[in-house]
Amino acid sequence: MGGVAVVMRHADALAVRGHEVSVIEPTRPAGALRAVAVSARDRLHGVSGQRAHVAAHARVRRVRQVDTASVGTQDVVVATGYQTVPWVEALSRGCGRPVLFAQHDERVLNPRQSHRWWNTTMPRIAVSEWLCARLGDAGKPCLGVVPNAIDPSRFHVTSPLESRPEAVIALYHRHPAKGPETLVSALREIRSQRPAARPTVVSSRRPSHRLPEGVRILLRPSRDELVADLNRSSIVLHTAQLEGWGLFPMEAAACGCAVVATASLGPREYLRPDVSMVEVPVGDGEAIGREAVRLLAEPDRRIPLATSAVADVARFSWEASHDRFEQFLDRVVTEAP
Repeated sequence: MGGVAVVMRHADALAVRGHEVSVIEPTRPAGALRAVAVSARDRLHGVSGQRAHVAAHARVRRVRQVDTASVGTQDVVVATGYQTVPWVEALSRGCGRPVLFAQHDERVLNPRQSHRWWNTTMPRIAVSEWLCARLGDAGKPCLGVVPNAIDPSRFHVTSPLESRPEAVIALYHRHPAKGPETLVSALREIRSQRPAARPTVVSSRRPSHRLPEGVRILLRPSRDELVADLNRSSIVLHTAQLEGWGLFPMEAAACGCAVVATASLGPREYLRPDVSMVEVPVGDGEAIGREAVRLLAEPDRRIPLATSAVADVARFSWEASHDRFEQFLDRVVTEAP
């Protein structure tokens, strides 16, 4: 999950800057049972259970449950998702000032369990301008925005845009908010109209949805494998219904892919419709497929879009985002009553 990668990156950056940073991971009995089930599912799908994102510099603390005793005395305790909000709210005041790092409108991900995330009174830091505005409009203002970025030493163009094959790539996730059915519809349209354009779908496990024949499935590629595949692709599809940010199309754009995305808000944080991406209505898989086919047939349109996208995503840097995150945490501590 991209949100986990972002949390780990900020944690490591703060640790490198001299802060004492702990990533607290609960290992409660129910969680242990779930871990066994997930491990069994991974073996069934033929993928490694190895963690995709680890903290190289921050300290990972595995605790039986998140409580005052296990957390101890901190300056700040950051809630990172709707599941963590009740834990942070239940901590005593001596554990540190609470703050929520909001990476999505999590009511979309779990409408039944995210009400405390939405109603919490702790200060918020948002990952995107649209999310910060939505919170503010609802009377739940945030301290500010800490945008995501990409690592240009990893995600960059290695293959000329002019000589790329008719290749399309997309990220699959089974959650309805990620638009898996929209993706299937888009892939069908592409396979029907452009049979030579063999799409690749990147996924953490075997897709739950039946993909069209001829679609290549890439399971948990290494970072180098992913960058190589992105540089072999001409177009990336993004089919989410609502997206907090959308790291995958950003990474693909940095590697020279033209972006065809739903109007899911996230990609607009770093790309511009009709300038550095093609935007279509949410849920319209056929429109995504048609636009992808059109770009494959019109390199004179695809290449300028991709070139502009490379420049647009280069405006963001992790160092600048770490600076902002650190400044907001300082405010939480210094301005606390």
